[in-house]
Amino acid sequence: MPFTLAKSLEKRHLLVQPSDLDFLILSCAILYCFCYIFYTIRTKRDRFLAGPIDLMFGNLAYEIYYPFIVASSKFQLAGCLVWFLLDVRFTYIAIKYACPLEKRRRVALRSVLGIIAGVAFLRTLGQYLPDDGEQVTAYWTGWFLELPVGWTSVLYLWKHGHTKGQSLEIWVARFSGILTAISVFIWRYLNVPQNWAYVGSWPSIALVTVTIIPEVVYPFAFIRAERKMIEKEKEEKEKIP
Repeated sequence: MPFTLAKSLEKRHLLVQPSDLDFLILSCAILYCFCYIFYTIRTKRDRFLAGPIDLMFGNLAYEIYYPFIVASSKFQLAGCLVWFLLDVRFTYIAIKYACPLEKRRRVALRSVLGIIAGVAFLRTLGQYLPDDGEQVTAYWTGWFLELPVGWTSVLYLWKHGHTKGQSLEIWVARFSGILTAISVFIWRYLNVPQNWAYVGSWPSIALVTVTIIPEVVYPFAFIRAERKMIEKEKEEKEKIP
């Protein structure tokens, strides 16, 4: 069992410095910052959001609530808040450039209400399922929020046959952020297995695996969509007399 492996390595840790964990957490935050920057650039340029806008509200609620609960240092908190502010910017750009003019106010109001509802839900979840620093609820809700992002990205590439709102830069930053997040939890699991046993549980492994699958498939779906765009452009040029 995974927990048995962690226990067997408990006295032979290679990573034992808290600064290592800070480095991993900050690296994850920086990667997601770049991810949101690339998302913002593509969404503004293409005037197209590659996914349901409502998915963003849950992430914003998570990013404003949990940094103040789980961050163990000012560096971690600062990194996560920059991450949050860039996501706010991305949401603003998505509403302004990817939503029809007549729907912008309604979507903006829905985003505010959605974030408030999300924060209230996370707070309630932490009260009904209490643990030290709400780490357990942060772990599971974080993966459940990440899960649809990769899948919707791949589905949009496959469905629409174009790469609007998306890029390989976004994918590299997002996938690298996911792998870094996994590294954070592996660090914790191997160093303090009694506090992080659920990280090595089979439901956790299954959830992380299902989250990673679309990221592995993504570049192939992107290349397919790019080829379809080129073919469509050629067909349109041929129709011009």
